[in-house]
Amino acid sequence: MPAVHRFSTGGAPADVTAVFAHATGFHGRVWDPTVRRLTGVDAHAVDLRGHGDTRMPEGYDFPWSAFGDDVLSVVDGLPTEARDGEVVGVGHSCGGAALVLAEAARPGTFRSLWLYEPAAFPPPAAGQVQSNPLVEPTKRRRAVFPDRAEAYRNYASKPPMDAFAPEVLAAYVDHGFVDEGDGVRLKCRPLDEAQVYVSSLVADVFEAMAKVHCPVVLVQGVETPSGRFGRLAEQFPNARLEVHPDLAHFGPLTHPERVAASIASWLDEGAWR
Repeated sequence: MPAVHRFSTGGAPADVTAVFAHATGFHGRVWDPTVRRLTGVDAHAVDLRGHGDTRMPEGYDFPWSAFGDDVLSVVDGLPTEARDGEVVGVGHSCGGAALVLAEAARPGTFRSLWLYEPAAFPPPAAGQVQSNPLVEPTKRRRAVFPDRAEAYRNYASKPPMDAFAPEVLAAYVDHGFVDEGDGVRLKCRPLDEAQVYVSSLVADVFEAMAKVHCPVVLVQGVETPSGRFGRLAEQFPNARLEVHPDLAHFGPLTHPERVAASIASWLDEGAWR
């Protein structure tokens, strides 16, 4: 069972139960600043395997279907009254892909999905060789710091994390390290994160999207030159595209207030019910 962090956002009882899933290399608690801005939501943020408090053994190759299994485990662990009610999913990047894989594997798990730039890629053209440029830099990522304060200063001084909202960066650092000896070490080991990127090349998220029939809000920042997000929206049977052209891929981490407003609007509009 993966680690799950539960947040109460007011309302008795909550209007909706939501499962939140994070991007590669992060953990469920980075959703804290977003969730705090919502009301009436019983929020459950998962640490996908190899991230946060969900550890994995050495040599595990992180098949992406297993992230979908993590999400299904979270749903199965919800109280019966929550499972029988209105369960929705909120995901960013790899977390969005995990929600897609979960719903495709077990249709009807979610009433609706809110996905910010899910990590899914259309099949390559004939003869095209796919690669993930994040693999090698991730392997070299610094994993140990003297303390959390030094880790925060380091991340806040360089991209991409220098653009993160301070409260998001604080949540990432506070909950993303484990005390070890005289210092602190990243819970998500760089070699594990790199393997997630390697495995992304053979994930079948794009194909799984066609099996997701619940309403989907596909949220994006600035469009890629390939128009990838438009193609993803077309792959879902029932999706609408919401564009924030002034945001980038890390929008949920740089602008939690904007993301919370989008999620609140999605829940309030009632179209997902």
